[in-house]
Amino acid sequence: MTEKPSRPEEEFFAKREAELREARRRDAEAAARDAERRTHYMKCPKCGADLVTEDYQGIEIDRCSECSGIWFDAGEAELLSDKETAGFGHIFASVVKGLGGRSGTRA
Repeated sequence: MTEKPSRPEEEFFAKREAELREARRRDAEAAARDAERRTHYMKCPKCGADLVTEDYQGIEIDRCSECSGIWFDAGEAELLSDKETAGFGHIFASVVKGLGGRSGTRA
């Protein structure tokens, strides 16, 4: 003959089941976010074509293989503006400063 579960035991298992459901929900959401990111990884935000990584003055930049747009990862635009000292470099530095140095911004 089996004993009837006590109230604290029922509460323990109910709480444990709720925690497991929450963990599964978080895992499923994380997997969905990762899958969505993979579909956009190294794609041009303008036209959707593949981005190609190129070296320019020691800075890796991403260039679109179709529309030739140039995209910077966080901090790369600032590094480039520091290296450029004349002509277009001053204009570029002003644009970068105008962006306010927002992290993750692509110029």
